[in-house]
Amino acid sequence: MSRPGKVRWGRLACVTSDAAPLKPAANDWMGDSRLDAECRVKSRSRPGDRNAVGRQHRRETKHLEQPRVAKDGQDRQPVVREGEHVDAMRAIRGVQRVADIRSEGRLRVRRCSQQPKRTVPLRSPHPAEECLDGRAPAIPRAIAVLVQIPQDVLNATGDVDVAPAAQEPPRPAPAALIRTATDMLARARTPAIYAGVGVHRSGAHAELLELAELLDAPVFTTAQGKGAIPEDHPLAVGNRWTGEPELIALLSQSDLLLGVGSRFGATDTGQWQLPLPAAIIRIDADASELGRNVAAEVALEGDAKTVLRQLLDAYPPGNGRPTRRSDLQSVIGTANAAAEDAWPEPIRFLRDLRAALARDAIVFCDSLIQYWSARHFPVYTPRSMHLPWTFGTLGSSLPMAIGAKVAFPERQVVTLCGDGALMFTLPELATAVQSGANIVIVVCNDKGYGAMRMHQQRRFGRFIASDLVTPDFAAVAQAFGARGIRVESASEIGPALASALAESQPVLIDVPLALSIPWR
Repeated sequence: MSRPGKVRWGRLACVTSDAAPLKPAANDWMGDSRLDAECRVKSRSRPGDRNAVGRQHRRETKHLEQPRVAKDGQDRQPVVREGEHVDAMRAIRGVQRVADIRSEGRLRVRRCSQQPKRTVPLRSPHPAEECLDGRAPAIPRAIAVLVQIPQDVLNATGDVDVAPAAQEPPRPAPAALIRTATDMLARARTPAIYAGVGVHRSGAHAELLELAELLDAPVFTTAQGKGAIPEDHPLAVGNRWTGEPELIALLSQSDLLLGVGSRFGATDTGQWQLPLPAAIIRIDADASELGRNVAAEVALEGDAKTVLRQLLDAYPPGNGRPTRRSDLQSVIGTANAAAEDAWPEPIRFLRDLRAALARDAIVFCDSLIQYWSARHFPVYTPRSMHLPWTFGTLGSSLPMAIGAKVAFPERQVVTLCGDGALMFTLPELATAVQSGANIVIVVCNDKGYGAMRMHQQRRFGRFIASDLVTPDFAAVAQAFGARGIRVESASEIGPALASALAESQPVLIDVPLALSIPWR
């Protein structure tokens, strides 16, 4: 039997089927990445080129190691260089594990890193059952797994008894490290907290807020950590601080930083140029993340909710410190005024959007508006803002919003997207109508790929291939059986959104709004 080959050029990597490695086609000069039919992935260097792997990537990137990929001699094997900064955008993460159930009942699992291939026989005649109920190779973390099943297996019948998914108990951190961390927190005079998406995954919101109030510590968040505490709380900074000199100074001048559930990745640290306090405590469920990107004096491996409760229980009583809340609010006020002076139209647009929505409204974003929303759209409840932050998957917000509305019909669901991004998934309007998902789609329309224009203009002083011929979106919505609204300026979004939220059908609002990047 031939050995599985591996394809790696352009942007992607994957394990192929039992065949020789594929060769690049002659016309692959644009960085075309062609993988065999088993992976069914094809990507080009153009707007939306990462859409093909974005959904898998979002499940993967926050869990497993982030290898920096380099060419290693003639075999071009991926190489993990420990101790370097790791940027998920440069790592091969699109296809992390491939679970391939074949007709002969064998499972192949492969990571795109320096991990040997494992071929594990499955007990016939039910290989799918074994893969789903945990009898397949043990996977150390809750990651996405691709299971591929051939047609003859899909067509087969049989009695299947699928066991419930195994639930691992939350892992606490070692007691000695907890004591060291609480001693550091108690001694700190100006501590700060940096919260990432791990707070949401653990459900550690109450514990994080309790500890922040105990320490009187401002809470900075990553983009995906927004809503870790309500962003109208007097200690909440949110994701505002990236690119805001006043808030960067507040963070860097703190004497201790507690990082909770964050990789300290490139996009959240300005390519690791963000000045951080000298003393850092990190909490992460993945031990492999604790030694990456940012060094910690104390690294606490464990479930965020559990570890934060350990810190609260071990914290010495009666350890007060001067409050910084008034100073924090003054700094935030200065940053708000500077942002509105610099970008009056988009700031007011987001303010009007927020005012028209309920506190627990669920908001999805993609394209340039996601960067504005990450910084200037307040989030008040956990898991109520969702961004394709690493891959920026164009068009992802519409189908995700439909799913959220079906799951939470009682809550308002809004998607914010650009006109170019919406063109990737515009047919999903039919899905929204058919499923009765009365979402609101707000299209920030600049008749083109705004990000491409901006980057080309900055680098070359001109732009090409960035203007788009787009339809009358309001008319298209009407044609699908939804309601379409076109406003004449971004200042009209408040009344239009209020009207849309009262409808029992999907509504699309077309807003003329050109955006750049929201940092000074």
